[in-house]
Amino acid sequence: MDKLFAALIACVLASAAGAQTAAPAPSPAERQKDVATSTLQQGDNSASTRATAAEQAQNVKASKQVQKLSTQEKSKLAKDATKLNVNPENSSGQAATAAMQKQTTAEAKATAKQNAELKSKEGKQQLEKDLQKKATP
Repeated sequence: MDKLFAALIACVLASAAGAQTAAPAPSPAERQKDVATSTLQQGDNSASTRATAAEQAQNVKASKQVQKLSTQEKSKLAKDATKLNVNPENSSGQAATAAMQKQTTAEAKATAKQNAELKSKEGKQQLEKDLQKKATP
């Protein structure tokens, strides 16, 4: 009985191991056939497909007829664009932008710095005295 039970377990394990092996992969010809049949089953919307293909062909043909710019031409166009409009919202160009920058820098340097007196030793001592006066009733 033990031998029969051991043989039964061995058969179960062998069949389980056999079931876990991968199925054989289909050949490329079989795959191609499956793709062709599934494509035909989905239906052929040939009117719009053909129209789209024709439109794409015309677009490709038209784009190939346009001449490409050389690197020198691209460089010239880029320089012209930056020369005229450093700031797109400032229509007067680069010279006006530079003048405006000089003016704002000069204004910023002309204004007195806040709390400059607090940086000196005397200024700090005066601040301490003022704070002590305000703190005592």
